[in-house]
Amino acid sequence: MSENIAGPSSSKETDELYLSEEKNSDLSDEEDALFPDKSKRPLSRKDTTKLPPHLKGLMGEANLRYARGDLETAKKMCFEVIRQAPDVYEPYLTLSQMYESTNVKKYKAYLMLASHLAPHDIAITCRLADLCIQDGDLSEGIKCYVRSLKYNPQNMLIHTKRLELLEQRGITKHVLIAKQTMANNIPRKHSQTIINLSMEVAKEHYKNKSYLRAIEALRIPLKRIPSCVTQDIINVMLELLLINERFSDCLDIFTQFCGFTFDVTLTEDNNILINSFEIPDKLPLDLKTKFISCLVKLRAEHLFPPMVNNMLIEEDVETFGDLYLDVAESLMHVGYYQEALKLLIALVKSKSFSLAGVWLKYAECLAACNLIEQAIDAYFTVRNLAPGHVEVLYPLAMLLLKQNNRDEALKVMSQDLQTNKLDVAVLLEQMKLLKQLNDWEGYWTSMELLLSRHCCSLKYPEELKIVLTKERYQEKIVKLKKMRNFRSDSTNVETNFDIIREPSIEEEYTLYLENLQLALDRKECDYLKKFVFMGLISKRFQKYFSDIHILAFYSCLLTLDVFHGYTLIRDVLVKYPNNNLCWNWFGFITSTPDDVRFPRFLERASNNLTSENGKIMLANYNLCVGNYIAAINYFLKSFKQTKSITSAFLLAVTMLQHYCNRRVEKDKKRLMTETITHLFINYSKMRTKLAEQEIYYNLGRMYHQLGVMYLAEYYYNKVFKVHNDYLEKYPEIMCLKREAAFNLHVIYKAAGNFIAARNILYQHIVIV
Repeated sequence: MSENIAGPSSSKETDELYLSEEKNSDLSDEEDALFPDKSKRPLSRKDTTKLPPHLKGLMGEANLRYARGDLETAKKMCFEVIRQAPDVYEPYLTLSQMYESTNVKKYKAYLMLASHLAPHDIAITCRLADLCIQDGDLSEGIKCYVRSLKYNPQNMLIHTKRLELLEQRGITKHVLIAKQTMANNIPRKHSQTIINLSMEVAKEHYKNKSYLRAIEALRIPLKRIPSCVTQDIINVMLELLLINERFSDCLDIFTQFCGFTFDVTLTEDNNILINSFEIPDKLPLDLKTKFISCLVKLRAEHLFPPMVNNMLIEEDVETFGDLYLDVAESLMHVGYYQEALKLLIALVKSKSFSLAGVWLKYAECLAACNLIEQAIDAYFTVRNLAPGHVEVLYPLAMLLLKQNNRDEALKVMSQDLQTNKLDVAVLLEQMKLLKQLNDWEGYWTSMELLLSRHCCSLKYPEELKIVLTKERYQEKIVKLKKMRNFRSDSTNVETNFDIIREPSIEEEYTLYLENLQLALDRKECDYLKKFVFMGLISKRFQKYFSDIHILAFYSCLLTLDVFHGYTLIRDVLVKYPNNNLCWNWFGFITSTPDDVRFPRFLERASNNLTSENGKIMLANYNLCVGNYIAAINYFLKSFKQTKSITSAFLLAVTMLQHYCNRRVEKDKKRLMTETITHLFINYSKMRTKLAEQEIYYNLGRMYHQLGVMYLAEYYYNKVFKVHNDYLEKYPEIMCLKREAAFNLHVIYKAAGNFIAARNILYQHIVIV
């Protein structure tokens, strides 16, 4: 009793689903195919109840009380069943029915519990799916249908409803998977549905060039319903197999579905060699065409020429011109241009197929056969038939160049800009030709024209400063126009071309980077800088602005443009104050003494600088300009805090410079000398033995500058005696012998010992 009352859904549509399940269970052949192991087949509802025998009566009584309207007693009985057997679904299902018309939230909650406890019962799961769809939760509804299909994969109605929901959500990938799953599982008697679904999936994958997935989709009807396979499926399948060069599968299709017989040999390198074949009478021409293409790609040169000749004789080109073109393309793909030319001549002479695309293939075939004059005429015909066919321009220009007709080749690529129209595709082909001709001036001019569509063409150095300001695009344009007017230059800052065939932003940015790299490789740094700064004012490259900003700084480094380079690296440094690479760039660009902007920037930013790099750079600047007290204060503070080798050395050098550049009283002079010597000795003790040569050289320099020449000579001579692996491995970087020899020769020369000075130069400094 309990099962009869609590089992079926009150929904008519869900009843149909359940009945569909019962009908499908009678399809023994389908079950045998899907579930060869009978123990793994979906169980019917009466076989899956987990109610203990002593609770069946209580559950039946609860259903009876519910049917009579005694809801409170029925609820208590259901809760008692749940208490004793919490993993059975019947009480939850009965409770859900009690709340169906009064409390939708509880109805859905109990129904969900029943569904999870009885996933095999598709009536419950489908009722829950309908409820989720009513609430607008399509994702949960789809999950319910998926769970139902797991236990009844042949139910066509559930497949259909899931497919409808997926199509509503618009996720193409999931729709294709659902269609393929449906075609793979529904009963074989629905042969037309299986064929339609498989073809739809295959065509969608074919559009996306996912040929292997398209093949897998078409294998479903070939395996499940081979007797119902249509000629369209065979044609599409053969085309896909030929694209993927799966020739053995093609021969299997021809044998199984077309009635061919073959005498085939497999060579040592696993290539297929067709010795002979028998073709059935009255074979449709499209299948015969696929077979010829298969022979061509298998390079069966002893078999396909007679078939091509018969095709020319027997088949009307006006009717079957598309099949002619398929065979011709296959022949050209493998390199049989002479055979392809026979078919293409017939096509270009026909009335129905003398089209631009056919003439283009004809021109390519003539060029491959080295028939230059005829190929040029064919390309001009393509140009006349389809003026927008830009792919023809570059090969036509290359053929004209083979005839030493450079002017005509450039004319083919040229555009009349007075019409105020710019075809970007033609311009790109023109750039390709100019690059081939090594006409770099023309190439860079074309590149500037390409960018001028969305960038301002910069003519004067002072315009670069306007580009680097943080103003809006239109404000920059106004300033550029004022500057041009001041120079009495009437050149337009912006262009207003009507653009034809605009590339995507990503494609153009990739081309932009390639041209910047080309300018760098050719050491055309001025053009590199010009194009990078044009990119900074581009309306299309705004999302790549940070990358172009860094490229602009590099261009300033390459052209030694300190003025604009400083502005660029300063902005980067403000954004990334703790980046050591940025500080290295900043130090490099500010190494010239002519620019005094950077110490002001560092002084203003010193309070906000968390990195020590800026403070060290400011202290070094103070040291260079003679502000020794400020430098000493910083390095002394750093030395006290860190006790590092670098701070000790810099403090010693700063005090030595201070000592040498001011007049000091005798007592203070002695005290400073002792301090400097102590700092240098302390620095030398902190360094490792691997830096021994550096230590001796710096001590020699210190005593040399202090005027203690005998100690300077002593340490310089010790530099020559140091040997270690690093010095031998990197002599050009690590070795200081030549520097020490030069300083020692200066000491000898100042003392009047010219012979010793000359000897030390001969011994250690050799000019090659």
